[in-house]
Amino acid sequence: MEEIRIETPTLDFDALRAGDGDRYAVLFHGFPDDPRGFAPLMERLADAGYTAVAPYMRGYGGTATPPLEPSNYSVTALGSDVISVLNALDADDPLVVGHDWGAVAVTAVSRLDPSLIGEAVVAAVPPNIVEAFDEYPSQVMRSWYMTFFQIPGLAEETLRRDDFALIERLWSAWSPDWDYGERVEEVKETFREGDTVEASLLYYRAFFDDVLSRPPGSMLVQGIDVPTLLVAGRNDGCITSAAFEEATDCYDARAELEVVNGAGHFVHAEKPDEVADRIFEFVGVTDV
Repeated sequence: MEEIRIETPTLDFDALRAGDGDRYAVLFHGFPDDPRGFAPLMERLADAGYTAVAPYMRGYGGTATPPLEPSNYSVTALGSDVISVLNALDADDPLVVGHDWGAVAVTAVSRLDPSLIGEAVVAAVPPNIVEAFDEYPSQVMRSWYMTFFQIPGLAEETLRRDDFALIERLWSAWSPDWDYGERVEEVKETFREGDTVEASLLYYRAFFDDVLSRPPGSMLVQGIDVPTLLVAGRNDGCITSAAFEEATDCYDARAELEVVNGAGHFVHAEKPDEVADRIFEFVGVTDV
């Protein structure tokens, strides 16, 4: 595993890289997390002949931080980052993996320009997440933190309080069976850098601004033309795995759903070998 810098016309990204294979696997993380959560999965991908690259998302760690306005952290902006990174890597027919906000960004690109992606893996957040708030009342309760994050100042203060105790609270609630150990300390280290706290919360404010500005029912997702493996943890305390039950209907291309038993929201870190094996099955890699 090595640290690299990806320069693009818009932002420069700090990233991790593993392997030197003929094909790229590019992985985008979520909240509250960083690329190091992908390390076990990246090692499996490298062993299978991929060059695995995982950037820090915009505003996280050493990646460039655009001006701290919600519009700079919208889903459209996150999708544009995926495109910029893929172009900078000159990634031909890449496997693109997204978890949480990374999943949202990968879905955005899959809808905008499916030609850029060979296959996608969308973990923890289904493409029809907005519909889940209407269809599953319990999801509104699970997503209490999204509403709380709309309060400027208080949200930032609370996230930092008691050495980022809220991160541990969220991880324990979202992945109740995961013994994350020292992994959470790595994430706290990222959140101590620069304006990571402020930037990460703006993802949620931009999302609310976008959703609340649209008429009800206008965010239906359908017709995605990228072969996609959807991955959910059965015990996810953040996004109910039931929200994935009809997610394959969002795709015209081949789409498959894998619900991983004994895993929660951070399914890729909790069950990296199981997730890796399922990815290899999906993409047709057999010599691993």
